[in-house]
Amino acid sequence: MKRLIAAALFLTAAPLWARMEDRTKELYDAADRGDLAAVKAILEESDQNVNVAYGKAEVSPLMLALRHGNIEMARLLVEKGADVAAVDRAGRPVLEYLRKTSPQVFRQLQTLILKTAADKNLPLTPAWEDIWLPDDLPYTAASSYEAVLPAPNIADGEPRTAWAGKAGEDVWLFINPGAQTLTVVNGYNKSPALFKANNRVKRLAVSVWTAAHLEADVSEIAQIYHAARLTPDHILELKDTGKAQTFPLPFDWDAIGKANKTELAAYLKREDRPLMYSDYVLRAEPLEVYEGTKYDDTCISELKAGRPWRYHGALAGDWDSVTGAKGKTLTFSQPWKGRKFASFLEKKPLLSGQWRVENGELVTEGNGQARRYRLEFEEKGGSLLLKLTEPGGRTETYRRRPD
Repeated sequence: MKRLIAAALFLTAAPLWARMEDRTKELYDAADRGDLAAVKAILEESDQNVNVAYGKAEVSPLMLALRHGNIEMARLLVEKGADVAAVDRAGRPVLEYLRKTSPQVFRQLQTLILKTAADKNLPLTPAWEDIWLPDDLPYTAASSYEAVLPAPNIADGEPRTAWAGKAGEDVWLFINPGAQTLTVVNGYNKSPALFKANNRVKRLAVSVWTAAHLEADVSEIAQIYHAARLTPDHILELKDTGKAQTFPLPFDWDAIGKANKTELAAYLKREDRPLMYSDYVLRAEPLEVYEGTKYDDTCISELKAGRPWRYHGALAGDWDSVTGAKGKTLTFSQPWKGRKFASFLEKKPLLSGQWRVENGELVTEGNGQARRYRLEFEEKGGSLLLKLTEPGGRTETYRRRPD
């Protein structure tokens, strides 16, 4: 009997002390440097828990694999029982570690996590994606990846310009709440030759997301928004034409509003930073294309959902009443100067405080009260008009005072 036990111990893949040893840091370091062989050996030679998080942020090996876009590593860890529903110390879920460095890698890793969660019937914490808005481009639309032609071209009202990306890439369009239709101008319409030379969209997936910009969400060259999905994808079938095509958007805006409040509240609690702005964005992803005769760039000339969205920085300046508030003037500071506002009646101070924009609504806070208005801009006779509508329906219209 003693000989049998000794033989069994001798044939064990790793000594008992090695199987019982805590190798968390070793596993973490191997996953971080992408050493697939080392990770496999650690998990086969020991009883190391694949889900033990490490460091102050409590990051799991699977989170590291997603951060580095390492498909083989992620598959191995999932096979070994990695928890696809895990969150780090701050509450960030696994999918939030997935970076958009490559649309193909992103899609494969996203599919791996979503399919595993579905197979195991695991609920996933909503993941937020980053949207970068470069300072040198209009804040109307953005690309997840570096675009061949910039994303704001889809919102400039000029069908001769276009966004051009690659297969599997997506584009974000800032929109106002309540949009019922989407108008698409397909392809690159600068000329008939360029229209045919580039890919045009055959099937387009669109969905509504919430986008939040928090305090300090800036880089040296861009503002950063964080977006979370509010609706499933709706698939549009586009014709191969450069003429405008309009489609109904079957989104329930009451349900979207409720979902937005829930997701935004949870995100702000998690991040524990002041909200600067929140908006709705439409995510558009080409799923299938009409192939171009010369290039593999996929182009869209225009996307328009409801009335044109205008960056809230347009509020900055002085406004004189036109209708609904005789003798009243408003002043808004630039967003980066504290978002201060003041109102005057016949040049006498009325109210002062701070302003912010939340999903198409202007919110002013002063004297301990918060007031909300539906916010609309309109170009008329060479002037910019500001329309503010109270919850009861009363509307005040202001004209921007020339600088």
